[in-house]
Amino acid sequence: MDLPGLYGYSRFNPKWVLKPWSKWNYRWLAVISLAVIYNLLLIFPRAVYEQLEDDCGFRTTFTVLDYTCDFIYVCDMVASFLSGFLENGIVLREPRRLWHKYRTSSKTKLDILSLLPTDICFIFTGYRVPYPIVRINRLFRMHRLSEFIYRAETRSSSPILIRIGVLIAILAILTHINGCLYYFISAQIGIGSDVWVYPATARWRTNTTDHQQDTLWQKWSFCTYWSAMMLTSILPNMNNPTTTAEHIFHCAVILVGMLVFATIVARISRMILDINKKRDIFRSKEEGVKGYLQVHKVGADMDSRVTRWFNYIWSTKQDLDEESVLTLLPEKLRMEIARFVHISVLKQVKLFHELDEQFLEELVLKLRFQPFSPDDYICRKGDIGRQMYVVKRGKLNVVSDDGTKVFATLGAGTVFGELSILNVPGSKNGNRRTANVRAVGYADLFSLSKEDLWDSLKEYPAVQTSLLERAQQILQRDKLIDEEAAVQSKRLNRNFAEIANQSENSLEILEQHMTKFTQNYSTAFRLLTLDLEVLEAQMHQMATRQRSKQAFQRAKDSRRLRSAGDILIEDDAPFKV
Repeated sequence: MDLPGLYGYSRFNPKWVLKPWSKWNYRWLAVISLAVIYNLLLIFPRAVYEQLEDDCGFRTTFTVLDYTCDFIYVCDMVASFLSGFLENGIVLREPRRLWHKYRTSSKTKLDILSLLPTDICFIFTGYRVPYPIVRINRLFRMHRLSEFIYRAETRSSSPILIRIGVLIAILAILTHINGCLYYFISAQIGIGSDVWVYPATARWRTNTTDHQQDTLWQKWSFCTYWSAMMLTSILPNMNNPTTTAEHIFHCAVILVGMLVFATIVARISRMILDINKKRDIFRSKEEGVKGYLQVHKVGADMDSRVTRWFNYIWSTKQDLDEESVLTLLPEKLRMEIARFVHISVLKQVKLFHELDEQFLEELVLKLRFQPFSPDDYICRKGDIGRQMYVVKRGKLNVVSDDGTKVFATLGAGTVFGELSILNVPGSKNGNRRTANVRAVGYADLFSLSKEDLWDSLKEYPAVQTSLLERAQQILQRDKLIDEEAAVQSKRLNRNFAEIANQSENSLEILEQHMTKFTQNYSTAFRLLTLDLEVLEAQMHQMATRQRSKQAFQRAKDSRRLRSAGDILIEDDAPFKV
């Protein structure tokens, strides 16, 4: 089957194709889901409760809503056709392929069934009960509601809440539909005909005993209450059925209720386990650390500090191992996420201003999160600098050696320790720490190790030169650099670089000679092997010829001996008797 007018790009714009994960597709799923929910909630009560169809106001409203939903269903078929799909990682937008995909899909058959014009029956039956049930085929579009729920869960930051809401909605809808079936069976058997069906007399009827005077709300609320009691098997004051049809329906409702109750309990239990799973894993790590402290008989003060630290990590919703969270993602996507989260942190470092963006993007993957407890020392004066730090949250004090005096306070966004990991030539402090830094309260820091920095700098020599020049300028401004030592270090570095270059050139020459020697050796060995094979063949041939000559000579001698023997026998013949 062809679609005329759709194959030319002059008439069909590929931009019309919806991506399955796009916002527009998600919004359209919300619209079609509302139409499905409308039919799911109102088809059954309209086929049961007379007030909904006898009232002209209700009938007009339902007619408008019915055909509005039908129009939405038609538009949904177009939207389904225009929904692209992935093939080899690419969203296909070609109309011929889209049409083939939609035409061969099993959901297309459901879409067509949901739009069959069963409303034509109203011409012959009218809108009276129970004929509105002919629109039940509209529920074949339930798969779009399921798709919307799935998309909502994947887009939500709290999918568990959505799952709980869906479970509650399913239970409420089943209770509602079961109540409608109860009233329908009661009407068929006869309202008030026995104690099981919808009652002819009830306590809410104060002025009359005629059930026809009951309002729609009274009928629906009683039937829904009966349905809820039956589905949950709570039967405190429920009357027993008296007829076969009542017994069958009663047993069916109880069985469905047991199945629904078991399903809901299982799903809620799974949700609770999912909620507690992360906490259990976290607590198991905490218990492991505490068990280690107990085995080694660490004091109660240290145990209390460990407990407070774990409580802080849990209360701030931080992960002990941020790397494991993103291990499933490809490296490029992890780099994009790390860039979005941490690039602003690196740009706070003055040394990194206006550096190569690719270099910074490579560094963001190497930032490590490190939380500190109150009074923890991040670094001490005289320690070897192996990391630089960026304060994300909290406050740090620069204190004296004995910790009694506070010289400065560092807040969020402060960077320290960057000069000690650069190995700046001529620095008076070398790679040693120059201050004691202590956490005031709980503090979250990002660290960058010296090894990670220099591993990245190997690929960016221009950035390395720029960083060292900037660091030297900072040290010169603070008078923390020895000019003579810096010049001497530069000279040594230059000599070392020259020696390294010469060594590298010598190694390249030696490698070329070795390569040439290897090639010559391989060629000579191959030629020698061929010569040996030829010589071996010639020797084998000569040996064969020699053996042939010897065999021929032995045969010739044998024939000569036989001839001589015959002659002797003939000469001796006359003397025989």
